[in-house]
Amino acid sequence: MSTIQFQVDGYLEGGFPVEEEDIETIIELEYYEELIKFIEDGNDKKAINLVKQNLDAEFIIDNISPFEDEGFQFLEVKKISANSPYIEKIDGVKIPLFKYISASFILEGPKEIISHWIYKEGDVYRFNEELFEEWLDENGGDGLQDGCSYNLDGACYDLSGFGSNACSINHESIEKAFN
Repeated sequence: MSTIQFQVDGYLEGGFPVEEEDIETIIELEYYEELIKFIEDGNDKKAINLVKQNLDAEFIIDNISPFEDEGFQFLEVKKISANSPYIEKIDGVKIPLFKYISASFILEGPKEIISHWIYKEGDVYRFNEELFEEWLDENGGDGLQDGCSYNLDGACYDLSGFGSNACSINHESIEKAFN
């Protein structure tokens, strides 16, 4: 079976550590005090540089049932970033937060399945968001953003209530594979 690698781009706006154990993980980080001080002093650049070394992401295929059912695989994180750090007290503890955390993920999936998401325009294949969304709906209804996971040294950042968690397929990556 022929496969295609493609990129999905995700971001989390307003995410924070939702679970109690994630808050504990953060306050136990060896650089916790340094990071809090950088943010409190308004030194966003130093705070972001410190976070960059310890920020990670993954795309959890199991959270997107159509991807899991069809044998898609997460290969790697291409880039990850965080910006606009700030502090909020959660349960009386200062927690480093970021306006946005974003990442690009490289996935691989069956060409036969991915071909349902494209159409031909003259001699050129184009990705079609509507066809992709229809395919997702018909095969389980999961949202692509459900696969995105962001963490700071093991402490998961996610949404609870307000904010935005989004993910979309990078059109060029699929079109390049077909053209």
